[in-house]
Amino acid sequence: MPHERAATESPAQSSQLAVTRITARDLAQRLGVATSTVTRAFDAQSRISAAVRARILAMADELGYRPNAIARSLNRRRTGIVALVMGDMSNPFYPAVLEAFSLQLRESGQQLLLFVVPAGGDADALMPQLLQYQVDGIVVTAARLSSHMSELCARQGVAVVFLNRRVDDPTVWSVCCDNQRMAAGVAEYLVGQKRRACAFVSGDPDVSTTADRLLGFEQGLAVHGQAVVARIHGGYSYEGGRAAAARLFSAGQPAIDAVFCANDVMALGVLSHLRMNTRLRVPEDVAVVGFDDILAAGYPEHGLTTVHQPVSQMIACAIRLLGAGRPAGSTPALYEVPGHLVRRSTA
Repeated sequence: MPHERAATESPAQSSQLAVTRITARDLAQRLGVATSTVTRAFDAQSRISAAVRARILAMADELGYRPNAIARSLNRRRTGIVALVMGDMSNPFYPAVLEAFSLQLRESGQQLLLFVVPAGGDADALMPQLLQYQVDGIVVTAARLSSHMSELCARQGVAVVFLNRRVDDPTVWSVCCDNQRMAAGVAEYLVGQKRRACAFVSGDPDVSTTADRLLGFEQGLAVHGQAVVARIHGGYSYEGGRAAAARLFSAGQPAIDAVFCANDVMALGVLSHLRMNTRLRVPEDVAVVGFDDILAAGYPEHGLTTVHQPVSQMIACAIRLLGAGRPAGSTPALYEVPGHLVRRSTA
């Protein structure tokens, strides 16, 4: 009876052998090139001949080699990681921003680390944990960050950019749509449509986007001798928009022939209430305008007239500013990117 071969390796040892990693030195020896040449082949910015790069990448694919991003970041003293701090993920505008930001960041050779705070919350509680990841920069949107935490980031050499927010801090970058001018344009458009009683549905009054859109709308109406006839808080939510519309169009309220909402989600709530709970026609009796131009705004059943936010340009500007350090005293810390009005069936 033949003898069975004694096992010379334990399952753990076999597993360790199976996952032995190919190193850059192994790859270099097989190809007869320097280890530094292998490293440069994986850096799109490095100068290396196309033929050599292709040869190295082909062998790397064959052997299953990939460079260690963590080790490379330690050598460069830069991780290539940018943290994105977001709130209000229930608003479709922000998941769209997240997707666009991630794609643009990857094109720039960097990676995204996402942190989410509750809607309307602040990022201060996250910062100690976030900074442990040695990120190269932080972009904050739909969340607050105290000046103390901004200063902490500055001391650690981490750039901070606010996106879709304007902060009164000359040491921190802000990138947003030109909210005030766009809202003034909405007022101009509504007055041109013979609207004479315009209401405003707001979000958080302490947030710059709400304040700037309201101010621009008021200024645009004032040019034509009009004023906002009613201002209702809608909390930046669909339910808040419906509740605001219920108050605006309840019995005994003055006639309103136009409603401008500080975001599209509230505008869709206003539309829902008007169509389901009143006999008012949109836009014949009441015009409705939003802000953001989320995907649902263009659906045929909504046809929402709204201000398109130039998200791609805003993100590109924010990524560029991450590499610019802190604003200098003579450099504007605020970048405002113009949007445009998208005219659909609600106004």
